[in-house]
Amino acid sequence: MSTLLRYLSISALAMSAMLLTINANAIELRGSHKANHVACKSCHTKGMKQAGTMEGCLSCHQSYEAVRALTEGKTDLEVNPHIDGHMGELDCTECHHIHKPSKAVCNECHGFDFVTP
Repeated sequence: MSTLLRYLSISALAMSAMLLTINANAIELRGSHKANHVACKSCHTKGMKQAGTMEGCLSCHQSYEAVRALTEGKTDLEVNPHIDGHMGELDCTECHHIHKPSKAVCNECHGFDFVTP
């Protein structure tokens, strides 16, 4: 086997391994979505190459009002962004991420001590 052919074979194997690793990370769900075996297409309503949509969130979580009601009695929250927020009804995906850690948009200006699932 020529040196060039061996190099190309090794390069192809390395590239395949890298792509499999990236692909495996891309499909890893977190939190309750993982625990409840949520199907990818439930969130990716515009296709797998597009990010999850508010439409996808609300297909399970019903409405923004339902989310407010669900989080209303949380005594561990310093402030409830779904109720007390002054930014209006943001897209769920502004704060909540399924494939990476979520982050509270509120904390771009404030210093609230709550966990964003």
